Amino acid sequence: MKDSAIVILRAFLVMIFLGAFLGQLVIVPAFANESTAAFPELAFLAAPYTIVVNAGIACLQVMGLAIWILLSMVQRDVIFTSQAFRWVNVIIWSAAGATMLVLSLGVHLLGVMQVGGPGVLLAIGGATICGTAFVLLMLVMRGLLHNATTMENELAKLYNVDIDA
Repeated sequence: MKDSAIVILRAFLVMIFLGAFLGQLVIVPAFANESTAAFPELAFLAAPYTIVVNAGIACLQVMGLAIWILLSMVQRDVIFTSQAFRWVNVIIWSAAGATMLVLSLGVHLLGVMQVGGPGVLLAIGGATICGTAFVLLMLVMRGLLHNATTMENELAKLYNVDIDA
């Protein structure tokens, strides 16, 4: 992979991380305060929902860190190692965690509290579908990484045998 593409991707990862951090510190609490003012009967949900949303954002930040580390492995040409699988698994589990948090929040809001309209249902449903699709995509990508790693190891063994002969 070209170094310029990695540099650009890292710049975007930094912007995403900083935007998410801003969201955790400013936007989510401000939205919780506005919601509390608009719906005082649900004010008791502001703190737990804020924690859940910030945990979901933290899952996305962990995914960004894992992608950063995988990019470093690509640059060093050591992506086809067992260490890469650990970071791909971190991405998978973080995405699954964030998806479960969104789904749980939606089930609680719509099913238990019985508030929120069709827009909330669509947002929760869309985020759950996209998150699940991303997790499944990453599982396929992990399988491809496994196949490529196996092939590279086999080629390395063959190459070493040919050199020794």
